[in-house]
Amino acid sequence: MKLKFTLCSAALVCANAFAAIPYNNSQYTFTQPNGEVITVVLNGNDYYAEQRTLDGRLVMFDNTLKGMAFAMLNQAGSDLVSTGVLVSSNNLKTLTKNDTELATLQNQQQGLSTHAKARLVSEKMQQMLGNSSTADFEQTLLEQDDELQHSDTFTPSSDTSTLISGNIKGLTIIIDFPDERGTITQQQVERFLNDVNYSEFGNAQSVRGYFKSVSGNKLDYTNTVTRYYTAKKNKAYYADSSLSSTVRSQELILEALNWLEFQQGFNFATLSTNSSGAIRGLNVLYAGNSDSAWSKGLWPHMARLSPRFCADGVCTDRYQVTDMRSSLAIGTFVHESGHLITNWPDLYDYDGSSEGSVASFGVMGYGAIGNTNRFKPTPPVAHFRALAGWDSVTELNPAINSNAPTGTLTATSDSNTSYKWTNPANQNEAFYIEAIHQSGQSSEQLDQGLAIWHVDSQGSNSNEWRPYIQMEHADGNRDPEYKRNRGDARDLFDYAGEFSSIYPNAQTSRGTNALWWNGQDSGLSISNISSPGKIITFKVGDTVITPPKDETYTGTLNEKQQAIEPNGTWFEYGGGAISLKLVGPTNADFDLKIERWQSSTWQQVAISETPTSNEQINYNASAGYYRFVVYSYSGAGNYTLTVSK
Repeated sequence: MKLKFTLCSAALVCANAFAAIPYNNSQYTFTQPNGEVITVVLNGNDYYAEQRTLDGRLVMFDNTLKGMAFAMLNQAGSDLVSTGVLVSSNNLKTLTKNDTELATLQNQQQGLSTHAKARLVSEKMQQMLGNSSTADFEQTLLEQDDELQHSDTFTPSSDTSTLISGNIKGLTIIIDFPDERGTITQQQVERFLNDVNYSEFGNAQSVRGYFKSVSGNKLDYTNTVTRYYTAKKNKAYYADSSLSSTVRSQELILEALNWLEFQQGFNFATLSTNSSGAIRGLNVLYAGNSDSAWSKGLWPHMARLSPRFCADGVCTDRYQVTDMRSSLAIGTFVHESGHLITNWPDLYDYDGSSEGSVASFGVMGYGAIGNTNRFKPTPPVAHFRALAGWDSVTELNPAINSNAPTGTLTATSDSNTSYKWTNPANQNEAFYIEAIHQSGQSSEQLDQGLAIWHVDSQGSNSNEWRPYIQMEHADGNRDPEYKRNRGDARDLFDYAGEFSSIYPNAQTSRGTNALWWNGQDSGLSISNISSPGKIITFKVGDTVITPPKDETYTGTLNEKQQAIEPNGTWFEYGGGAISLKLVGPTNADFDLKIERWQSSTWQQVAISETPTSNEQINYNASAGYYRFVVYSYSGAGNYTLTVSK
């Protein structure tokens, strides 16, 4: 978002201790009061999500009508209000359009502003998780960062309050209802969570298998799975969409906990707790679908249980609850366990103004919800593995580590090793470097090569231009930040790639380079990167910095036709000189212009239109978005455009 919203102390990322399930064009069905089933499209998370019909109109649950109604902005533009008209097949458009046209339709009705979304996110966070989790996380993170900064090669210590290793035991309660019995057996849930070799329901591994893999066998996370607890009342009572998801869900969870304690004699002291005596992993799975509107009734979520439950010397804190449906996928369970047992924060943007810089390249971003990685989630990023004590991290900055290695180094994917380059003036800021290869645990990654993360605990994930963890995208485009995609096959550094104070680009604002956040050169310089593989080599230091090379674009025009460069798109420029040289056919008249995005349209800022096809422009550009236009005034043929910045 463009307006930073203060939810907690400015010392650390505001929402780090919070957790929410992300949604990306996710669909769910809802039964209207007349029995008609409609489909709702979700984009957002547990704290704020836009709900739309398939034809793109905003909807919300109307407590008076007891169903999903069309929605509109209130007069102040600060919230959505019901129109009082229930959604039905009679007032929905019949769609015969393709997916691209559908996406355009979904943008036709204006939603809330970023500022309004941020306010609603804040309010929902307070409702679901309260205030204390932020302070708890900040203290933990500061302790972990302090330990990381005072060692040349970081290895796990015996401090289990900050590092997550050894055997961790969680509790998973399975619940059904008098009118809806569970169809997935206790044994199936146990295998889903605990089997070392597991492939049921299309999963590539179990929850336990995932954490053993990404921790290098340092963490063995298993769950005690109860037999089915049958709720006191029918499912509709708990799935009441007129109530927030934390109301009847928590009533149901407390029912089950009391049943375990007083009727089953369960020993809660067998579960793993944190340093405050709170249960690390409390999970609830219930039979069937949620049968609720988003954030209502039994909608899946994570929150703090209130009032908390205590027995056998331990107490509850946060929990996750979700529906089992007809099959189980480990992605969401793993993502939520990242919050519960390791206290990792989400790495996507709650207010929806971007896709978050890490995007799909980490499990705490979108790396656990895709079509394939919900069955085999991507690993946590190197920084999180280091905080958990799972990675051996080598400090490369000689100002921090006098024995820092130089020259050609080797990185191995999925090896629980990584490198870092720490800021001597601010040891909460560092670059982390790791290899990612599309094999093993990383088989579902979008790209392979060298990953570089800019980490700063003072960043905020709701500020896409200074997040807690920023991915340095090798193509320099920052597509997730601009909400173009959730990562692509050009984001990791590979053969002959370079990373330094000027590469991939030298912009001090919104650039991709080795500058610290204050604009100073970090001194980190990476070059001679090898081709992607399980093992990748790269050179640190002694890089000869050469000026950026000219860019050359070629094409063919028919008479009166125009072409957009670079490559049919536009680019962001931090400001400075732009020189263009166009060479076209001698028997034609090609012209050239520069356009800048202003006032929601492309506007001409420079032009060259001699009677020939040889044109030249020298333009001093301010920061902004630009494109070049080559057009044929008369004639046809090939052209070459050379660009210098």
